Amino acid sequence: MARKPPIAQPGADAADDHARKPAKRERFRGSALAGAELDDVDLRGARFHNATLAGAELDDVDLRDARLHNATLAGATLDDVSLAGARIHNAALTKAELDDVDLRGARLHNATLAGASLDDISLAGARIHDADAADTRWSDVSLRRARFEASDLREVEIVGCTIEGLTIDGVRIDRLVEEAKRRSGASAAPEVASKATVASKSGKKKRAAAK
Repeated sequence: MARKPPIAQPGADAADDHARKPAKRERFRGSALAGAELDDVDLRGARFHNATLAGAELDDVDLRDARLHNATLAGATLDDVSLAGARIHNAALTKAELDDVDLRGARLHNATLAGASLDDISLAGARIHDADAADTRWSDVSLRRARFEASDLREVEIVGCTIEGLTIDGVRIDRLVEEAKRRSGASAAPEVASKATVASKSGKKKRAAAK
């Protein structure tokens, strides 16, 4: 009787393939997660519908390609969180603290960020529509090719941010800033020249008096 070949043990390649498989898409419908602490969690592609995460603390959480619909994260703290490619609709992030959060290519519609603090955030290529970001502070935020439409940006403080390609209601903001800088430089030049002329005339008068 022929002997059966031994069963091959899974090698490193098989382990790597398993690690690369997408995580199971978790669903949180009507979940009450207020004040929850999520640390080092893989929630890629997760679905949050009518979920409450107010005051929650998310640290090192992978939420790439997640869907958040009617979600509340008011007062939440997000640190080292990836929401790249996420779809966020009807979400409240009022007074939330976002630090080292990746929102590249994300889509935000009807999101409330009033009073929130954003530091070291990437919104590169993101699309934001009908968002309330009034009275927010943005520090070290990448806004490359980001687009804002019909959003409230009153009293927004922007510090050390990258704005190449940033568009607000169809207007290229980076170009407006460059134009303002050029105008400021052009208006300052005649003033300097005028001061130099006055100084020159004053010098001539002093020399004439001395003679």
